[in-house]
Amino acid sequence: MDNHLMIGAAVMFGLIAIAAARDLLQRLRAKQKLVPVRIRPTLPARDERNR
Repeated sequence: MDNHLMIGAAVMFGLIAIAAARDLLQRLRAKQKLVPVRIRPTLPARDERNR
């Protein structure tokens, strides 16, 4: 009887953990925002063959 109780408790804790992780991932995904990135103009790359 104790084995069944421990297995049941472990399954319940596992299900609660899975639900909490999914909720946390959804909240983090909703907070992501695109940030504009400025690109500085650079000098043209030197070609090794044209030296």
